[in-house]
Parts: sequence; C-alpha cells; structure tokens
Amino acid sequence: MDPARQAEDHEDVEARLTLMLETAPDAFSASAIVRLLASEGEWRATGIDLLEGQEVSLLSHGVLWIAREANIGVKPNLALWYRIGDGPIAKVAAATFSFMAERSGPLFLINHLSGQWLDENGAFDPASVLPEGALSVAVIVWNGSGAEGLAALSEHDTTALVSAEQDRLATERPMPTGWSPLWRVGRTSMFCEESTDGPPRITCRCRADAGILKYPTDVALNADTELVWSWLVEALPSVVAEDQAITHDYLSIAVEFDNGRDLTYLWSSCLPVETSFPCPLPWWDKHETHIVVRSGTKDLHRWIEESRPILSDYRKAVGGEAPARIVGVWLIALSPFQRGTGICDYTNIRIQDSAGDVLIGPHA
Repeated sequence: MDPARQAEDHEDVEARLTLMLETAPDAFSASAIVRLLASEGEWRATGIDLLEGQEVSLLSHGVLWIAREANIGVKPNLALWYRIGDGPIAKVAAATFSFMAERSGPLFLINHLSGQWLDENGAFDPASVLPEGALSVAVIVWNGSGAEGLAALSEHDTTALVSAEQDRLATERPMPTGWSPLWRVGRTSMFCEESTDGPPRITCRCRADAGILKYPTDVALNADTELVWSWLVEALPSVVAEDQAITHDYLSIAVEFDNGRDLTYLWSSCLPVETSFPCPLPWWDKHETHIVVRSGTKDLHRWIEESRPILSDYRKAVGGEAPARIVGVWLIALSPFQRGTGICDYTNIRIQDSAGDVLIGPHA
C-alpha cells in the first residue's frame, strides 16, 4: 500500500502515543494528543499555555488529501502549522519537530497546505481548506531539554516517532548564511550549505516536500540587470510537464519584485526552453510566472552557468507595468504531488548590471 494511505490509522497511533506518555510523566510539564481534521479548517486550541523559553516537541502522523482519487496527498511536513497566541505562524520541517517557545501564550495548531495564507498571523481564504484527511499530533512540553525528554520516552515508544525526532535533531544543519525560509511556505530542512568536495554551494535534496528560501535584496531593475548563477542538477522531481497543478514538481531559482510578483527560472523535464506560464497553483497563479531555462536530462550531472536578462524576461513572460526593484532571490524546490526526488546544488549566485555585482552567495 502507498505510504500516504498507510497514514490513516489514527486510532492505533493515538493509543500508542497515549500509552507512551503515561510511562514517563516526569519528563514533561504538559501534553495533549490532538486530531486535526482537514474539514475543520480552523486553528485549534491545544489547551496548553506555553512560557517563553520552554522546549516543545510535535510528533505527528497522517495525511491530507489534495486529490484522493489520484492518490495525491501531503504529510505533516507540508501541512502542520503552529502559532503561539496571535502569531506569527510557523510550520514544522518534518513529521516530527521540536522548537523553543519564542513568546508566552496559548498554543494553537492547524493543518493547512503550505503557501495558502493571507497574512503572517494565519488568516486564510476558506476556499483553500483541503476537504479530506487528518493529522494526529502529540504535543509535549518538556520539563527540561527536548533531547533529555525524548530520551526518557524513547524506550517506551512503539510509533517510531520519538526515534525519528531524535534522528532529525542529530542530523539537523543550519540554514545557508543569509537565507531564510519564505514565511508563507514555512520551514524546510532540504537546503544546506556545503564547502567540501567542490566549490562552496547550497545543496537541495527534495523528497515529497516543498520549500522556498529567500535572500533579501534591494536592487534597482534596469534594462541590463541580470540574474547569474551556476547549478548542478542531478535529478528532476518530475518526468512530465510541470505546468499542471497535479504535476507541478520542479527545481528553480527566482527573483522577487517590489510589486508582489516573482519570476522563476526552472529546469523542466520536457517543456521547451523559453516556455513561460503562470504558476498553476491557487494564489500563486496571480503572483508567480515560470520560465523554462533548461529542459530534459542531457545536461544533468554537470555544472552549468546561467545568465538571464530579468527586465526583458519580465516584459515577455508577465507584461504590464514593470516593477522598479528586486527585493529578493529565492531557491525553490517542490515534489509533493508525484512524491519524487529533486537533487540540485547552487553556487556563484549574483545580480549584475552596469553598476556592478550584488553577490548573493555562496561564492568560490
């Protein structure tokens, strides 16, 4: 059976989590097991009030269905969000996740598809609520450190969620220098910075996941402004055209403008080079435009330097009044729909024009 469909045995998982928590009550100060139904479409109070500085773990299980009949669903890494008090919102990076409370207040949870937000405090269009699926979430507020608490529960865990979180914490690496997750998509663990076995680079390893990193800039957009970068793509997350919602799995680099739009340069599996199209996903279709700069597998497994005339591309692909400034560079990776794998490295990213280069990094 497909793993997405195996994620619906909520009663069994919740019972196992309950038994586990009963074995080591001294390890935590508060806990709750919450089932978040997709159809509820609202923030759920956990009944737990956090104090600033407390460490919290969220151990989750389940699937939200985008299209059950097509077996397209997303796991908690793309759907579980939390908020302390009235915000701001944050997303887990994996089905198990730990964080330190940055403020005091009641803890709220929601299952909601990444990207579909109206503001950073968690408002959303009711039309963006997915109709089917559920997440079971164990919320644990530790008395001491999360690592110590997880160790105390590990020998009593029969769900494998505790060991999964221990493994995630042991292998977690910091974000690339200067980059941060785009707030509306949330945290991701797929990007990191490497400096061994080749030039300094940002690596991307995307498996049934989605993420966007942003590097903030403030650069005037002129006729000679170019985005320059080098990338080494080892695997594309789609084998079919990426211009439909249910196949929109891809790797790209993007520029964000001061008018709220962005232009992304993607490596397609089969669409012709210079093809452009609006993003096929809701909300993004009004803000994001894609341009195919590479196609097929011929150039995989080798470093390639790219250069794109941003203003000219904008006029051809988007049209209308041109923006005045570039306010960010993004790295984008999606593979939630077909649940494939995308593997890509980036280096020597910069914005250049007659006034000089703006280095985004990393650079050799």
